[in-house]
Amino acid sequence: MRLTRYWKLLLVALCASVAVQVAYLHSHEFPALLGGLFLQMASAVAESGTLPVTIQGFTTEGIPFAYPPLGFYIMAVFLRLGVDGAALLRFGSPVVLLGIVALLYHLTVVLTDSPETGCLAGVIAGTHVTLNVFLVGASGFVRGLGFLFMLVALLGAYQHFANGGGRRALATATVGWGLVVLTHPVHAAAAGAGVAAAWLVWDRSPRGLAAGVAVAVGGLVIASPWWLTVATTHGPGIFFNGAGSHGSVNHSLSDLGALANWFLDGGYVLNWPAVFAVFGTVVAVARGNWQLPAWLAAPVVLLVPPHGRLGLVFIAPLGAMGLAVTYSLLAGLDLDRLDLPDWGDAVPDRVTQRFDPPDLSAQQVVAIAFVVVLVGPFVAQNMVAASGTSPNSPLPVYADSDDRTAMEWIENETATDARVAVIGGSSEWFPYLANRTSVIVKYGTEWSGGGTFDRHESAQNRLTDCWNALCVAGTLTEYEFASEVDYVYVPRGWFVSGRGGATISPALHESMRASDRFTPVYHNSGVGVYEYNRTQR
Repeated sequence: MRLTRYWKLLLVALCASVAVQVAYLHSHEFPALLGGLFLQMASAVAESGTLPVTIQGFTTEGIPFAYPPLGFYIMAVFLRLGVDGAALLRFGSPVVLLGIVALLYHLTVVLTDSPETGCLAGVIAGTHVTLNVFLVGASGFVRGLGFLFMLVALLGAYQHFANGGGRRALATATVGWGLVVLTHPVHAAAAGAGVAAAWLVWDRSPRGLAAGVAVAVGGLVIASPWWLTVATTHGPGIFFNGAGSHGSVNHSLSDLGALANWFLDGGYVLNWPAVFAVFGTVVAVARGNWQLPAWLAAPVVLLVPPHGRLGLVFIAPLGAMGLAVTYSLLAGLDLDRLDLPDWGDAVPDRVTQRFDPPDLSAQQVVAIAFVVVLVGPFVAQNMVAASGTSPNSPLPVYADSDDRTAMEWIENETATDARVAVIGGSSEWFPYLANRTSVIVKYGTEWSGGGTFDRHESAQNRLTDCWNALCVAGTLTEYEFASEVDYVYVPRGWFVSGRGGATISPALHESMRASDRFTPVYHNSGVGVYEYNRTQR
């Protein structure tokens, strides 16, 4: 079967994304970033087959399970089939990202009626590590599914409100919205903003309002088995706890300043897609189509960084449009009328006879130049960025080989009810890998309320900055964790903490070995584990 132009260009976009994902997989024997909490949730679902009430291992009392569960049920199926959890996240996230590339490609084709522009959008979305980093890493399996369903809702909303797509488009938006509510809270909010914005910019009629309300209500009905169960078990306030802890919804000018800084900062790569997105926006507005960039910007402006992956919704289509317009302008130049030097006399005949240059059109010359100057280096830069594993790379490994070895020792050599204060980002992976309780954790505690989240985050930050045993013991006491801790897990040297790197001085380990409050029980080149002696003063 011959591939049409649509499918050929989609294949090009997918291949560019595959190149970056292969570079990531080749260098990462363990998934990047955070994912232990998601795996612990999926394991709880796989074991019980129902919606868990709490997730054990994170804090001494566990954390309430109020997270949208669809992604975990999908993960649970693989776990029940015997698939290794870490391998599922390592390989599953890049596969889901390929689905995102395909959907963004199709959305851009719908918006522009140009598979070539869709291909450019797909290349940007699939290779831009700065934007898709949290879709490639371990948590990208759940986040990626949420992103996929968000795009389904946005596509349906555009087709209905802008193109008069009728009931089928309305059903697509409703189903997409319902599935994203069941999968990821941030992407659910972005999808809601996109559906509302589609009505605002294209159809402000009462009938359009009724359609928007139908999408909202229909999606909530689809997700009702989950949110009704959670509200009945934990109370409706738990949803406000989760939404408020991270400050996701934009409500200040400083947030808009952060949005501008994020947009202009390419991070680890040359940020030409953002530049062309600005140009694409200007061109769309100049052509009288201000609605399109306004609609695409709505989810991004509502939910500012650190949710930078939402920028793909804006930068990929509009960046592709800006690049396509630039190509059209340059390709339209008459090269024969340009005053170019004639190098024929300067090149020996034997060279021209051996190498007969092809007779290229202006379009071909510009296309080759774009690939050589922009697209090729961009993909290569992203391949290099994706292959980094250190704390200062875009895809650092939170639980490296030393961490995993230490956690294996803890699982084998400590009591099953041992409780450990883990310093650094590996605390999120600890309950899944060590099968022991991680006393001080940040992620997951947002569902217990902002006060609990702030307490754990502050204690973790303070421990990361400690230089001696007195500071460690004082922090445990100050934040009221001392009575809960049996062991303290301390990295050595440079490690991942939060969203960047941190360093533990050798002086801290020396101080803890000399202190009566701590007894060294295990160490390797990257980790030291100390038993905490509560009775010593």
